[in-house]
Amino acid sequence: MTTLATFACSLTLAACFLACVPRHRTWFTPLGAGTPYAHLLYGFLARSAEHEGWYGGVWLRHPTGAATLTLLAAALTTALCTPLVRHLCQAVLENPLRRTLTQLTGR
Repeated sequence: MTTLATFACSLTLAACFLACVPRHRTWFTPLGAGTPYAHLLYGFLARSAEHEGWYGGVWLRHPTGAATLTLLAAALTTALCTPLVRHLCQAVLENPLRRTLTQLTGR
């Protein structure tokens, strides 16, 4: 019964999520199209911050520091989703299949 109840809850949540998805273009549609870029590029920023020791600061142990870091992360995520970043990183992240196959086969 627990498995069936969990399955029913997951179906209900999926339907609720899909009901919230807009059917037309909105101001944030280009940002949604750029989410793969944010997902692929945030690791470089996170590793750089870790390498520089930014996560070990005392300021992160306070609520204001955590809130500041959260707002900074939201701003960086939004910036990584912009069309400008998509345009700049498109050649690296969206390697055309024809070019890849040409490099692999040598033809």
